[in-house]
Amino acid sequence: MVEELSCVSEIFIAENFIDSIELVKKTTPDVALLDIHLQEESGIDLLKYLRTNYPAMRVIMVTNKATEYNRTLCENLGSHGFVDKTEEFENIPNIISNGY
Repeated sequence: MVEELSCVSEIFIAENFIDSIELVKKTTPDVALLDIHLQEESGIDLLKYLRTNYPAMRVIMVTNKATEYNRTLCENLGSHGFVDKTEEFENIPNIISNGY
């Protein structure tokens, strides 16, 4: 879905927290899609890191753990979107496109 957006020129994928940080340092993407559940660390920890170190980057949280607590926490930490994978997954292209 994301590859089909005209505003997307490259897509990078990282499997875990450490790889994500290294990838961001090398590529500095405009938008990051983060899952709350990552190997080793939390996507919420990565959200905190990105908002602190890359304040211009748009961060969209994508999860199967779409509790109101997680949604509110992510919004309070500065996420630009929160997507429930089971019910809102198809909204991701619109969320990305609306930022451009």
